[in-house]
Amino acid sequence: YNAVASRRDRRYSPVAASLIASAQVPSQPYFPKIGPITGAAAAASLLLMAIGTLLAELFSGRAMRPAAGARFTDIEQVAMPAARVEPMVAEAHDEGQAFAPYEEAATEHSIAEAELPRPAESEPSEDRATVMEASEPGKATPEPRQSRLGEIDVEKAAEKLIASGAARAIFVSPEGDEAAASAVLVAREVSDAGLRVLLLDLTASGAASRPMLDSSLFPGITNLLASEAQFSDVIHPDLYSDAHVIPVGTADPVRAMRAADRLPIIMQSLTTAYDLVVVECGPADAQGISRLVGDGTEVFLSMLEADDQVTQAAVKLIENGYPDVTLVTPVGHEPGDPLPGRRSAA
Repeated sequence: YNAVASRRDRRYSPVAASLIASAQVPSQPYFPKIGPITGAAAAASLLLMAIGTLLAELFSGRAMRPAAGARFTDIEQVAMPAARVEPMVAEAHDEGQAFAPYEEAATEHSIAEAELPRPAESEPSEDRATVMEASEPGKATPEPRQSRLGEIDVEKAAEKLIASGAARAIFVSPEGDEAAASAVLVAREVSDAGLRVLLLDLTASGAASRPMLDSSLFPGITNLLASEAQFSDVIHPDLYSDAHVIPVGTADPVRAMRAADRLPIIMQSLTTAYDLVVVECGPADAQGISRLVGDGTEVFLSMLEADDQVTQAAVKLIENGYPDVTLVTPVGHEPGDPLPGRRSAA
């Protein structure tokens, strides 16, 4: 039609004709390729054979048995050097001589004589031992403190938490910052026992976290509540024990307290990560600690003196739903030796 129309009307362009060549059968088939397939099959077979050989030798146990006809040669014993005996410094019996010469110390004193006391010097040694015991303050037996309101010391409070398997320990300090030492000492005692302990400082002045970090410039719970930091930013290690601590923080307290409803969620997360979470609340009341109480919670009342203020605070806690409140005092507590690599808080 286009060819006929192009002859009659000039507006139609001539038809573009093309020559179609006839199809030809290829001389060699494109698939399958015998050479590549044979090579791939050989490589796969070698790989499977190597894996099978390794697994067979691994599970056969032949490497643990000596080969047949193996000969064992004697190992030459290396002579060890003689142990060096340190020279002992002997005390001279002369009045004007402080130490005896090395020759006299080596000939007159032996190791056996150094370990066993001499009968002739029994009286001077007894007098010297008496003077040393009197001069050492660590061996003086402290007088037991008399309990007036049924309070317990730091060691017994730590034993109670460990024995009961408590997950939270809430400390209320009606006497102020000085009584907050009970929470710190109990947390360290439980941490020294091998449990994972974290102390959460909710005091206004940071009385509980400052002795553990020697500073109040670390981010803490206020930064977490104000969404200025994450958990990893506010948890810090105690300088004097293996316990961890969340300080007060550096954020605006007013802004942080607007998100106080998040405290139960934070406490639940901390309880999941740690064996014991110790919370120092300062001079709080029963309503103030209600957000912090959960399953497995022990409530403690820190006290320094058995006065009316402590008695009234204990009565209010008992009347408001905490009949098992325990009074604990840090008075008379002697901290133990610091752990290796730690400084002594004393």
